[in-house]
Amino acid sequence: MPIEVSDVKEHEDGSATYTFDMDQESSDLLTEVGLKLILFCGAADIPVEEVFDYLLQKVDNREAEIEETISGYYDQFEESKDG
Repeated sequence: MPIEVSDVKEHEDGSATYTFDMDQESSDLLTEVGLKLILFCGAADIPVEEVFDYLLQKVDNREAEIEETISGYYDQFEESKDG
């Protein structure tokens, strides 16, 4: 189920248009997941953009945790190397 970006067009207003290449199975899956997201958001009375903002915050938090962990390991390594 490969999904590949085949083209990116950047616009003067800072937005961009992405073109994807994918097989029918991937297209069907994306359609199904997208419709579920819209229906669940409607049923919960939550704007779709709010869900994306929440997910983006989770990703940012996870990236910060990973950086903190890596930094901690690096610090321990440096201390053991120096000590």
